[in-house]
Amino acid sequence: MSSPRTTVLTALFALSCVADPAPSGRDPAAVGSDDTAAPTPAPTVTREVVPDQTLDNDHVFSQDRVHEIAIRLPDASWAALAAAPYEPAPAHVVIDGVAVDDVGLRLRGKIGSFRTLDGKPKFKIDFNRFVDDQRFYGLEGLSLNNSVVDCSYMKEPLALAAFAAFDVPASRSTFARVTVNDLDYGLYVVIETHDDRFVRRHWGEPIGNLYDGKYVWWPDRSYTLLDFAEGHDDLYQLEEGTEVGHADITAISTALAEGVAAGDFHARMSPLVDWDQLHRVWAVEQYMGQNDGYSLNTNNYRVYFRASDAKMQMVPWDYDYSFLEDVWWSRYWTAPQGNLVAACWADAACAAEHQAVVAQLLDAIDALDLPNLNTELAALTIADARLDPRRECSLEEVDSERARVAEWLTTRTAYMRAYWGL
Repeated sequence: MSSPRTTVLTALFALSCVADPAPSGRDPAAVGSDDTAAPTPAPTVTREVVPDQTLDNDHVFSQDRVHEIAIRLPDASWAALAAAPYEPAPAHVVIDGVAVDDVGLRLRGKIGSFRTLDGKPKFKIDFNRFVDDQRFYGLEGLSLNNSVVDCSYMKEPLALAAFAAFDVPASRSTFARVTVNDLDYGLYVVIETHDDRFVRRHWGEPIGNLYDGKYVWWPDRSYTLLDFAEGHDDLYQLEEGTEVGHADITAISTALAEGVAAGDFHARMSPLVDWDQLHRVWAVEQYMGQNDGYSLNTNNYRVYFRASDAKMQMVPWDYDYSFLEDVWWSRYWTAPQGNLVAACWADAACAAEHQAVVAQLLDAIDALDLPNLNTELAALTIADARLDPRRECSLEEVDSERARVAEWLTTRTAYMRAYWGL
């Protein structure tokens, strides 16, 4: 019998293979005559020299407006991305009127969210792929998420805001209208990429080792979910840092397996992991109903080993499958899939630590006022969500998912308090 992981991911792959051609422009008739929008004027293009090393780029992720990103793909690049979507091809972009030439552009996503250029693909913009040291206000890249599985368009920005408010290294995010060769690709969520600039902003220098923990996709379309003490240490992909033959990953796996067997898991792991930070990540995952993260699916996470003490932390990524009840994916917070979480919650001392961190989270969430943030971002983006010509959700689904997200934010604190006996 297939596992819950296999069943869900196989179903999502089947959905991802449906790629009907999408209209190239906005269709006011889809949203009613009252929502008819005037054509967006062509941006005023400037080319400015931006200091390479600046970290003054908060304005790129400002959430006071929907940004504009125009992508220009030469014919050869369009053909290259059709043949090899994950290989960067030359492109030109204009972001809020600032042009950057000769960038690398590739498609992103796997089973659930991959789409071709005929649909609404995820994009990765790599500013220095073809021009050494080229930056956009100090940024090496940007990730554009298509929200094809998030009818609300709201899940990732809200989840990332919660992580940041709880002192977890998380990407900044915003929204943008995206065009490709003047074709309207609709509303995207813009996410700060996890690269050395991201690492430097959160941890300073020298840079430690950052690994990608998302599942490995094989040519035969099978996949391997990655977790510690499962014999897959060498499949973690080093994104930033120094190649050490996965010795740091293996040290975690070894201590986990030996600690569980010996009954001293919590103490044995303490020299190797930043327990407080791990608790924070897992607490927000549960608060946000992240069914496709480390805790419930050993997916969509990165691990970072600090250069200062080599202790491991986790970095969240990809929250389009959040705001979901665990049972909807046959997952249960009483039986987490991630080996570290499961071992922690089975250990009295570790579970007590986690309960205390959850109490801290609820205070931080209350101070952040997520319901109000959601109201503001929803008002900012609703017109673009409705007018998105490439969205895969109906207008009714956009409205209902936004309503469900709003309701979730008003009830989740009570759920967490009851679950953890607070």
